[in-house]
Amino acid sequence: MTTPELSVVVPTHDVGLWVGDLLSSILEDQSTPADPVDLEVIVVDDASADDTFEIVEAYAARDPRLRVVRSPGKGGGQARNHGVSLARGRFLAFADGDDLVPRGAYAAMLRKTRETGSDMVVGRFFKLFSDRVWWPVRAWPAFDEERTLVRLADAPSALRNRACWNRVFRRDFWDSARIEFPDASRSNDIEPMVHALTTARFDIVTETVYVYRDRPGPGSMTAKSHSPAGIISYLEQELRCARRIVALGDPEVRAEYASLIFDADGWMAIVRALRGMAVIDPVALEPARALIAELVGLFDDGVVDDLERDKRWGWRLVVSGQWATAARLIGDDVRWGDRSVADVLETLQLIADSGVVPLRTLQRPLVNAVASISLGDETLVADDLADMVLKHRDLFTAVAEAVAAEEEAPVWRLARIMAALDDGPELLRQVVSGATDPVTATSLSLVDGRAHLKLAHTMVGAERLRVVFLHDRRRRALDYTAAELASGQLEVALPTAALSGGRWRVRFEGRDALGDFDGPVIIHEDVIGERIGERAQIVQLDGRPRHGIEIPLTFGERGVRKARRVAGRIVRRVRR
Repeated sequence: MTTPELSVVVPTHDVGLWVGDLLSSILEDQSTPADPVDLEVIVVDDASADDTFEIVEAYAARDPRLRVVRSPGKGGGQARNHGVSLARGRFLAFADGDDLVPRGAYAAMLRKTRETGSDMVVGRFFKLFSDRVWWPVRAWPAFDEERTLVRLADAPSALRNRACWNRVFRRDFWDSARIEFPDASRSNDIEPMVHALTTARFDIVTETVYVYRDRPGPGSMTAKSHSPAGIISYLEQELRCARRIVALGDPEVRAEYASLIFDADGWMAIVRALRGMAVIDPVALEPARALIAELVGLFDDGVVDDLERDKRWGWRLVVSGQWATAARLIGDDVRWGDRSVADVLETLQLIADSGVVPLRTLQRPLVNAVASISLGDETLVADDLADMVLKHRDLFTAVAEAVAAEEEAPVWRLARIMAALDDGPELLRQVVSGATDPVTATSLSLVDGRAHLKLAHTMVGAERLRVVFLHDRRRRALDYTAAELASGQLEVALPTAALSGGRWRVRFEGRDALGDFDGPVIIHEDVIGERIGERAQIVQLDGRPRHGIEIPLTFGERGVRKARRVAGRIVRRVRR
């Protein structure tokens, strides 16, 4: 029997729906007359309960290059190791039973290593999802161009790719480096691939040599990450990788690995695990906490402090064992922008209560949350915010002082809360529940050529109020004194003829015993009244639950606007 040049090891487990495509892509699409590939395929079945084994046997009966055996152990790592022990080729490759190998992929990698004598050749790959294709290598500079006989220090971003299937190894290198796959429930290739990357002289080719097919369902390897055992298994391997990277002693490789773990792979492993667990069990997760603490300890130079807010908080929380709080932080999506005010406040309170995250780091999300509150926001539970202010007075004081020191635009809601805090919980609860928007629209009508706007206010010791109609840079302002505000109600009447053509917004500016404030008048659909005989319209602004007044443009205004557009086009042509 002749010795093949390349041995491809394929572990399988319940991949009957896909394994035929994988085998066809290897056995039928790799050799051409110009570039023959002498290969063998060794399929090691890991206790499949479906028809995987029978399908592979049928292929083996038709093609002597294919051999199928049962794995003597359990798990993908043992299956791969057993396949390596049976392999006869001078080069090794790996593929998963549910993926695809593009035409000519092995020929491209073998051609390169024959030319250079490298220990390993790595190529590009992409991930195929049901609704999209993802090319992660585009973000890794190491894959921008073909490279020859490099070390990891020459191309640190190659560390981002730690899968075993988009590469070919020289067999004598594999054996001399003593590389083997661990007995792990998931991600069993990251440790041996870091071992290879830190040891080998390797080439990079720009051909796409592998297609990773993402498939949903409980049988996939990714699905197994949603358990304490899965995250512990992953972290054990990651810690061994980290020790090897630190021992390598190259600062750029070390920085690349730290970014990979704390900002990407490691963080997403925690996110997937916490989102997938039906119950967060701190006792079961204690080994994971200890592993994470050791991992963070290896990079004690502020790498976590430099992360973006959510990741920085998340790592600190899990290091301290506060898994439930971390899970609440992560939620369904780590982006805060789409969350309701009440949701943000609840998360902030959990984090503040944790005692792990420095209160100063909560400044920006807290300011954003407070600035987003409106009297019509049904998600706001005033007592919750009042309790948080009372419990974490230092936090709110620090935030208020920081905002003032940075000379930002006044966050008047926060200032009012702080002023009320000095007068005790009763006024604080009143302010939080009713004065977050001190002025509220109770009616807006267009009647007899006038805009009639009725307002209610919850100011404490009202001193003055200005109602401002705004359109671009134009303003029409109406001022009201403390005496006019004494009843808590106010009616504004403005002739629509006094407003030029365009959309007019309504804002308020004022002062009371709690300080200065300003903001938009929120006009909800349910308070809009009559619109009799008017060319003017009440319109929604920016798709939000607030309204304004639109006045038709006059003939002269339309002419001016057209002249401005023409002048703008002429200026742009001249500049070009």
